[in-house]
Amino acid sequence: MNFPTVNRIRQLGIKPDKKHGQNFLIDMNIASRTVDCADISPTDTVIEIGAGLGSLTFFLAKKQASTISFELDKQLFKILTYSLPYDSHVSIINQDILQVNYEDYFACPKKSVLIGSIPYSITTPILLNVFKDCNFIKHAVFIVQKEVAKRLCESPGSRDYGVLSVYCSAYLKTSLLFSIPPECFYPKPKVDSAVISMVPIHDRNWKDEDEALFRQVIRAAFSNKRKMINNCLKNFAAKKKIDPDQLREESARSGIDLKRRAETLSAEEFYKLTSVVRKLKQC
Repeated sequence: MNFPTVNRIRQLGIKPDKKHGQNFLIDMNIASRTVDCADISPTDTVIEIGAGLGSLTFFLAKKQASTISFELDKQLFKILTYSLPYDSHVSIINQDILQVNYEDYFACPKKSVLIGSIPYSITTPILLNVFKDCNFIKHAVFIVQKEVAKRLCESPGSRDYGVLSVYCSAYLKTSLLFSIPPECFYPKPKVDSAVISMVPIHDRNWKDEDEALFRQVIRAAFSNKRKMINNCLKNFAAKKKIDPDQLREESARSGIDLKRRAETLSAEEFYKLTSVVRKLKQC
């Protein structure tokens, strides 16, 4: 298997598809470093998202771990399949990662390692799938747009702190490991990228009813970042048949001032607010 350099990409006649966000990683050092960050052992099961021309796959194959690499592009799928050695521990699957049921591939009862260079256009839906399947994941290492990476790691009160930031702090321990300049990709994107590490917090289950209510509260609170939470929650409270005055008073007793804006609340404070909503909704 050959590492995808610019010359090899041209020799293969590959024309990167902008629609699918194809910017191929061509820096061997960055690819090797990214895979090393995933701390993969031979006994792990690895799921690679968006194999592309195999920049990460090249180094994953050396780890001797059972690896399943998903690639949507049929041409790239064929190239990858034929380039793998016959005794490789890597399997290439031609399927849209957004249509994949991860549970079909996770190595239960063990947890799987996720890795991939994620197309910018589908970063959010992929991350949402990671949140949903946290209980099956050991940890994940992704290459994403640097702006997105910073947003995921933001703290309350920061300008870019939003819904995804709260989700990340609630369900994952997320760290920005290092940045990647555009020159490391072909073609060069217009933005910097970054490698992030995500380690699930396993005592929280996305699919629990309480967690679903937690996310409803968050989305309602962030429905208008310029407004106070009190105003943002008016329609939400009405749908839940919650008296707004009671909500304001009970929230204050829990230490949550609804005159604050959503971007100032931590995940733990949103859990407190959710407890208030749950209590009043049951009355």
